Amino acid sequence: MRILFINPIGDLGGAERVLLANLKALRQVCPDWQLCLLLCGGGSLTALAEELGVEVKVLPLPDRLSQSGDSGLKGQGKLTGTIRLVLRLAIALPAFFNYLIRLRQILRAIDPNLIHSNGIKTHILLSLASPANIPIIWHIHDYYGSRPLVAKLLSHLSGSAKLGIAISKSVATDAAAILPRLPLAVVYNTVDCDRFSPAGTESLSKPAEPPNLIRIGLVATFACWKGQTVFLAAAAQMMRKKPDPLVQFYVVGGPIYQTTGSQWSLTDLQTQAVQLGIQDKVDFLGFQTNVSQVYRGLEIVVHASTQPEPFGLSIVEGMACGKPVIVAQAGGAAELFTHNYDAYGVPPGDASALADAMQYLVDRPQARQAIGFQARQTVLKRFNSDRLGEPLLAIYQTILSARVKCSSIIN
Repeated sequence: MRILFINPIGDLGGAERVLLANLKALRQVCPDWQLCLLLCGGGSLTALAEELGVEVKVLPLPDRLSQSGDSGLKGQGKLTGTIRLVLRLAIALPAFFNYLIRLRQILRAIDPNLIHSNGIKTHILLSLASPANIPIIWHIHDYYGSRPLVAKLLSHLSGSAKLGIAISKSVATDAAAILPRLPLAVVYNTVDCDRFSPAGTESLSKPAEPPNLIRIGLVATFACWKGQTVFLAAAAQMMRKKPDPLVQFYVVGGPIYQTTGSQWSLTDLQTQAVQLGIQDKVDFLGFQTNVSQVYRGLEIVVHASTQPEPFGLSIVEGMACGKPVIVAQAGGAAELFTHNYDAYGVPPGDASALADAMQYLVDRPQARQAIGFQARQTVLKRFNSDRLGEPLLAIYQTILSARVKCSSIIN
């Protein structure tokens, strides 16, 4: 059995960590299957997949294609943004058709039994380039309803896929409205609870720092909706109300996507910290490969997405490390925890509520400990990666036996 995964980028974001978890789970339950990964760009994902025994090929998207997408329209006038996107796509058409030809050649050479697509751009490419006799699964990590252009296109192309895997019930509800012809299954993301655990080394402490320093951090890519600006605003409010030399804030991550206008730059966020007067209270750590060590070095983990989160992998990772996580409580993220029991919920985009929540946990070490302990137990029961292989295998077997007839819920 040969399964081909295809991913739009080669760097490591949330969807890519989910991809690696899927590859590892399948390797465990089906060690004799041949797993292949086709990446539309180079990056650290290649080596991480190869460590799992996965054959990796890279077919880089031309710059004009990789930078085209509707996520950059947010914050622009609808008409202006749409015109700019259409012009970029028109210019990219020759490169697009050439890329499709090369993609078809690779797909024929690999000759997979099934293709598992892990992103919007690869959903689109496969619908146009894949041989009709190869079943395709779409892994749905996003709310398509918030992206009208993508929603219309994917609705038109969804007949090319046999099934969609939604990462939360919230995402499945959105996808069902946009893609009514596509059967759906819900499979929650998981984490490796051996890697993401309270035990192990941490990477934040510095020799000159006081041992009782309280570190508060947000771990995310620099996508504009991930809430770094809200986090910084909340940190500034917190320090204005109650200056504390024993509190330090950390922004962990970096820009990994190429779509124009879709993400902050490091300079953008550093400039905001200066404008807020908290440049000395914030450390920008950049992209971290060993993110579990970062979580272990934090006393409080913050998730601050300004839009409903399809899932929120950083939430579950922080919980698995036994940390109290403050969560922007909307979308799929709201399905992961119980407020003030195994995490702490706040309204999305509300800097004042986030500041109050951070101060609440800073002032209450026993609450931090209790929430963090219960968080670990929740992840062990619901989101441990050792339970992922069987649902994926069941989906693949269903697809390959051509028994997909209606929507289903797994989990």
